[in-house]
Amino acid sequence: MARHVFDLSETATHALVARQLRDLADQFARGRIDLAYEEWHDPTVITDPVDVTIDLTTRHRHVDLVVRIGWTVEEPAAA
Repeated sequence: MARHVFDLSETATHALVARQLRDLADQFARGRIDLAYEEWHDPTVITDPVDVTIDLTTRHRHVDLVVRIGWTVEEPAAA
């Protein structure tokens, strides 16, 4: 079952995007990311190992950088 939690699409300066990515990287370092539409949504726990794919594609007048990061969710302990 998939549940959509958050996405972001904006036009911003490279300096702003760099700050946003540094903040996200700091959250990864802490092992929890806080990305959600609802304030009541708990931070997402990051477990090791993390699978990372970085794809840089250049075209005539456009460049795409896609970063895909995924990990397995730990199952809750049985009661």
